[in-house]
Amino acid sequence: MLKDKMPTQRQLRYSEVIRRIISDTISKGNIYIDQFDLSNITISFVKVSKDFKFASVYIMPLGGLNKEFILKKFNENKYIFNKAISKEKLKSKYTPKVKFFLDDTFEAIDKIDKLLNNKKIIRDLKK
Repeated sequence: MLKDKMPTQRQLRYSEVIRRIISDTISKGNIYIDQFDLSNITISFVKVSKDFKFASVYIMPLGGLNKEFILKKFNENKYIFNKAISKEKLKSKYTPKVKFFLDDTFEAIDKIDKLLNNKKIIRDLKK
């Protein structure tokens, strides 16, 4: 049996709703971190567990500055997001507990881009 099965349509829909709720919470100014403009935070995607009890939210500040500090502050203030999610009329038995993670997709893209622009790789592709 496959361990990492594709998410169901319901999980995808639920993930998108949670992503919207979190981005609305940030844009309304319900969370405040000293000296940071939270409008520069990108919420890449949300993964919901199969039982809908947990939601992993992947974030990245634009420019990648102060990533660890922002991640720490978001996880310290996750109760604000849990409260916002619980206020919504979600068709689920449970309100998922939110945990934030740094999205490393952009770093992986840069790494692949650097590899593809390597002179040896370009030379091999031309053969």
